[in-house]
Amino acid sequence: MSTSPAAGVSSLRRKARRAFEFHDLIYLVGPAGAPNYGDEVITEAWLRYLARHRPLATVVVDSGRPSSANLLLRQANPRAIFVNTLWELMLHAETTTTNPDVDPERPWEWVADAASRFGVAPAEGSGIELLLRAKTIHLVGGGYVNRVWPHHVALVAAIAQVSRVTGARAVATGQGLMPPLDGAGQERLLADIAQFDVFDVRDRPSRELVAQIGSHTFHGDDAWLSPRLKHPVPRMQTGEVVLCAQSDLTEDFQRGEATGAEALAGLLTEILDAWKVPGDKVTVVEAMPGRDMAVPVLMGDRLAGARTVPFLDLWRDGLPTGRGGTWLSTRFHPHLLAAAAGDSGVAIVPKPDYYGTKHASLTGIGSRWTVLSGPDAPLPDWPSSGGYSPGDVDAAVADKRALARELYPSGVRLR
Repeated sequence: MSTSPAAGVSSLRRKARRAFEFHDLIYLVGPAGAPNYGDEVITEAWLRYLARHRPLATVVVDSGRPSSANLLLRQANPRAIFVNTLWELMLHAETTTTNPDVDPERPWEWVADAASRFGVAPAEGSGIELLLRAKTIHLVGGGYVNRVWPHHVALVAAIAQVSRVTGARAVATGQGLMPPLDGAGQERLLADIAQFDVFDVRDRPSRELVAQIGSHTFHGDDAWLSPRLKHPVPRMQTGEVVLCAQSDLTEDFQRGEATGAEALAGLLTEILDAWKVPGDKVTVVEAMPGRDMAVPVLMGDRLAGARTVPFLDLWRDGLPTGRGGTWLSTRFHPHLLAAAAGDSGVAIVPKPDYYGTKHASLTGIGSRWTVLSGPDAPLPDWPSSGGYSPGDVDAAVADKRALARELYPSGVRLR
């Protein structure tokens, strides 16, 4: 049977597309899809940046919940593929009791081996093939490689080992490493960071930790790359309060005799009472589904009449920033984004060894928010000094964009 000229041209085009499909393969690794507003903002920022500056690149997003990440982020880059290869290997190493090759004291060793060659984890073969073909493997930002989640060191170990085996460029951006890992995990982390072409951190304690490693840089949080950022403009305060209060990672929080989420609910109630803010002047935002509603529920009738913005509405419509509201937030990225829009606020530290560093990284570069930490901290006055100045926002954005241009120059010529 003969083939028409048009069919022949179409066939050639399909072959050309297949041949080029993975020629420029960028592999992003991060915690997107949980979901958590800040993690999604960061991954979205890199996906959109790559769609604009490397539009022909295939971008793989490796996260713990790829189906959720796909639904939230697929519109950010039409060439994105969502997988969970490294996270699945890490989970297996962390939880298995039947694999004799996994050392429970050093599970990252097996993850690094399984990620860097075929046959160790046969069920993940198709995902490992993508990983081994990557030109760049990029650990995107966030504060998830530290003592709070020590098993995540396996992600760094795997990226470093694949880089050694294939020659892929290994990069990390916007990393928060506090509180630092202990023992062998910390030794492995620092040894593997040395394999990275660029290892970028977002706070000074993390910078001090990696100071002896020549490849490190200090360009702030990855959310400074996000198109969701609003530029600060002067606005009159409305007398309304935006509340973002988590229940996770609050076990170290104390107020009087109460601990955890109950202590946080009590403190927020005290603040609203002191500020004489009625419930119908409060907007509750859910940056992490479920976990950001437990504390408002504990506050009961104190929030009668409050408006609630669930996560999906928040994701689709954005944070209610730049409207003259005053913020009370335990979470880090609402602090960053609201302060960047010029909003005043109070950052409440629910876990000092983790969130203390995070919020300090924002006040250290110009956020004028009050930071409330410790069981005996006095109630804050109503803040009215705004968030960042326009110049501080411009500087933070320019710094992050400079790193992005260095990592992913536009118009790159592929060999």
